[in-house]
Amino acid sequence: MRYDTSISNKNKYTYLVCQLVGWSLSYVVIMISLLLSPMFTMLSLVYGAVLVGSTALGSHSIRLVYKRFIILKPIILQLTYFLLSAILCSSIAALILVGCAFLFSALGVDFPIAENKHLYMFNVIFWANAFNMFFALVLWSAFYFSITKMRQLNQTQEMLTSAQLDTLINQLNPHFLFNSINNIRALILENPEQARDMLLKLSDMLRYSLNNDNQSKVTLEQECDILKQYMDICFIQYEDRLKFNLTYADNIKNALVPKLLLQLCAENAIKHGIADTIEGGSVSINIFANNQTLIIEMDNSSSVTVQRKPSLGIGIRNITKRLALLYGKQASFDMKNMNSRVYTAITLPLEFI
Repeated sequence: MRYDTSISNKNKYTYLVCQLVGWSLSYVVIMISLLLSPMFTMLSLVYGAVLVGSTALGSHSIRLVYKRFIILKPIILQLTYFLLSAILCSSIAALILVGCAFLFSALGVDFPIAENKHLYMFNVIFWANAFNMFFALVLWSAFYFSITKMRQLNQTQEMLTSAQLDTLINQLNPHFLFNSINNIRALILENPEQARDMLLKLSDMLRYSLNNDNQSKVTLEQECDILKQYMDICFIQYEDRLKFNLTYADNIKNALVPKLLLQLCAENAIKHGIADTIEGGSVSINIFANNQTLIIEMDNSSSVTVQRKPSLGIGIRNITKRLALLYGKQASFDMKNMNSRVYTAITLPLEFI
């Protein structure tokens, strides 16, 4: 599995701002602690800027190497990398500070350091500041590591959801094609003209499916148009045995719904409610909005008895899984069987293009 480790311009700007704010706060904290010390001089401001600036550049280098070489390595290796990098960068920052202190002393900008005190001053300046910067880099590493892992987790979830949706959508086409081809086969000898008409309708539906292959949601108007195409195919087979009614308001025609949701609902209703009865039946779909919710109500004839639950076949399982993946708990699917009719209610969050 590959992760997108690139950063958009917006994320880069956010990262730079966070870096600037974080290390600026570190600088302020250090300066406040020095102000309370009798050792504070105006040069302390410069020394603090050199120390914090060097550490900030070190953290940026840690991040670049991590993104390019370490991010996909085992967790224990990543943690080891951050620990060793913190030790290295804090040591380098402290060494740069020591070099500045000795340079300023040699130039007469700061107090002179006696030759026999060089090692002593090195130890005083290096170890305390290296430890402080090591602690700061450990905190930075923990924060950056946590953010990176959360981002990877979100990417993994998105890829998993996308793969599951693709699988479910791909289940629709074979399921629909199987039924349609069987219908066409039955009509070829009986009524070739009607068979040709059904093929034309089927090609229109396939064109719709292929043109929107990368979309998990389409507009309600698009979905209703393809549902009418599907029902036209069904009318050729069932003739007067099938009655169909579809209503929805113009103000929600651009609302987004899962692709082929209505077609699959209607197909399931016909397969389990009308196909097995001599007298046929009806399918009625009413779609409307209530506040921020899109409600799809379907009422269709049922060939099952009152005591039996409506079929939870491939179509219904597909619908419920897709709703769960796309909307989580924001969507609902409810089906009731009463008096030889099935009542289905689907609720979705009201979304527009």
